Amino acid sequence: MTEVDNRQFPAQGSEQFFTEETRKALAEASRLLAERLLAHTEALLAMTGSEEQTALFEQNAALEEVVDGWNDAVFEHTGTAPLLLDDEVEEVEEEDEADQDHLISVVSRFDLKVVDLDALLEAGRAAQQRHPVEVDDPSDPDPVDTAEQAIYEISRETGEAWFELPGVDLVAGARAYVVPEYPFEPLEADADDVITEISAPNGTVTHAETWA
Repeated sequence: MTEVDNRQFPAQGSEQFFTEETRKALAEASRLLAERLLAHTEALLAMTGSEEQTALFEQNAALEEVVDGWNDAVFEHTGTAPLLLDDEVEEVEEEDEADQDHLISVVSRFDLKVVDLDALLEAGRAAQQRHPVEVDDPSDPDPVDTAEQAIYEISRETGEAWFELPGVDLVAGARAYVVPEYPFEPLEADADDVITEISAPNGTVTHAETWA
């Protein structure tokens, strides 16, 4: 049984409703809906699953547009809306929000200036020697011959040691804490292009820190 909205049902003879103009508009909207529904059904029955998803989305969007027009025509004629489309959408959105996880994205960047390469390399080599060997990686570790490799080895051992790296000055740093907005695109840790993944998602920045 179709629900009715909260509007008061108009009395017969109302000048606003049940006019000849609204009758013609409803008849035309119903004709368009019938034609669109038939065309939509025929298109779906012809699909095999090999089509692009966009073809299905286009069919659904076309039907939704005609349904909205028919629903408006019914309201213009009777003062009631037989299909409470907006209310149903809001109810689904509320349920989705209740099921969403509480996620926080922490994004940071630090620009470093090497002022004593020898000290940095020495610290990196020492960190590599102290760091446990990866069990699933039987290959020899990369030699610590660059500043980048040295910083990598130190960070593997101590974490984010940006303020205590030997032979390195911190030029600038920034960190943001973001509560993502849905739909949320999660970080792909195994993505081929890591750089594109290291960016703040759309959302609300709750805290921010900067160093210079």
